[in-house]
Amino acid sequence: MMKYSTYRSIYDTNKELQTYVWRDKLRDMISRPLLLKLLLVMLLLIIGCTGAVSAFSGKSGQSSEMMKNIIIQPGDTLWKIAVSEKPDYLDTRVYIKEMKEINGLSQSGIRAGEVLSLPQY
Repeated sequence: MMKYSTYRSIYDTNKELQTYVWRDKLRDMISRPLLLKLLLVMLLLIIGCTGAVSAFSGKSGQSSEMMKNIIIQPGDTLWKIAVSEKPDYLDTRVYIKEMKEINGLSQSGIRAGEVLSLPQY
């Protein structure tokens, strides 16, 4: 019979045999004031990024001074209006899509005499 052995059971519950879990290792590395500072910086970054994204997103804040209103004449189509009014660098389909969104049109049909708002860039 062996007098000394290096064998240790995996079921042994002695405190000295348990390994550190990641929380304990993290707690040993980071002090409480440092953790609070990191959380504050992360919170400020999240708030700042959210504000920046909401400031530059969407067209919901378009004012009436950025719109041009025209009265549709007989024979006008959305395509003709878009080609004549859009900036040169913008695709006609994109401009038509924006025209439809601004005016609440679900289809491309328009009638003479209606007032159409056009986005300005």
